[in-house]
Amino acid sequence: MCSDIGEASRCCFFYSIVGFLFTAWVGLMIASQPFYIGGLEDVDAAKNNAFGAMFLFIGTFILSMAGIARDNATKKEDIDESNPENYQLSAGGAPAEYGTRYD
Repeated sequence: MCSDIGEASRCCFFYSIVGFLFTAWVGLMIASQPFYIGGLEDVDAAKNNAFGAMFLFIGTFILSMAGIARDNATKKEDIDESNPENYQLSAGGAPAEYGTRYD
């Protein structure tokens, strides 16, 4: 698990989505109904911390998407055009007159 940049980015991608949703929910709860969350001494500081963490998860999400895109770009196979025998076309099953019209 997480042995290369692609796998690590995919792991962080899902982690950042869950973290964003959770911290957004906590921030909204603190902003709208802070009396339901016990132990808060400074409501404004708690709200700012929750929304700050939410923006950090957004940053992690963006970096994860960049890592996934970079990994996908480096794993594309190049086509060797020097030898036409290297083309990988259909596995078969098509009739010999493929593309003709039978009336």
